[in-house]
Amino acid sequence: MDIAALPAEAVRSKIAYLSQSTHLFADSIRNNLLLGDPLADEAQLWAALETAQLADTVQALPDGLDSWLGEGGNTLSGGQGRRLALARTLLSAAPILLLDEPCAGLDAATEMAFFETLNQAAKGRSLVLIAHRLTGVEKLDRIWRLAGGSLVPAAN
Repeated sequence: MDIAALPAEAVRSKIAYLSQSTHLFADSIRNNLLLGDPLADEAQLWAALETAQLADTVQALPDGLDSWLGEGGNTLSGGQGRRLALARTLLSAAPILLLDEPCAGLDAATEMAFFETLNQAAKGRSLVLIAHRLTGVEKLDRIWRLAGGSLVPAAN
């Protein structure tokens, strides 16, 4: 099937994308997460936050999931905002996850914890992870590098 022949909406419905520049809305953490899956229940929200290594932070907030985010999520640090956007992406039911630098802004321990839970969170879906460093990706099925404008298999 030629993907270029498909309507854009059909393609978009199959891909959940975390870009390098994410946007959070001036709303609650809960409502920002529900953009990923409007039907997600409380347990699913917390599971996504756990995978994104943000659950402890949200639990420590006085209003938890109902805590208010300022414009652009300015009540969170840059790394926390990125992890919230990651949790929102993980909530999507799209069969393809495209994560562009999902660990940007994470410390080494949080990055390793994230990679430990990523395979379970992506179970049954295709995962395309874009990273500048190969640290932490060792457990992925296939690893490719961009070299000289071409994709080449990286040694696993």
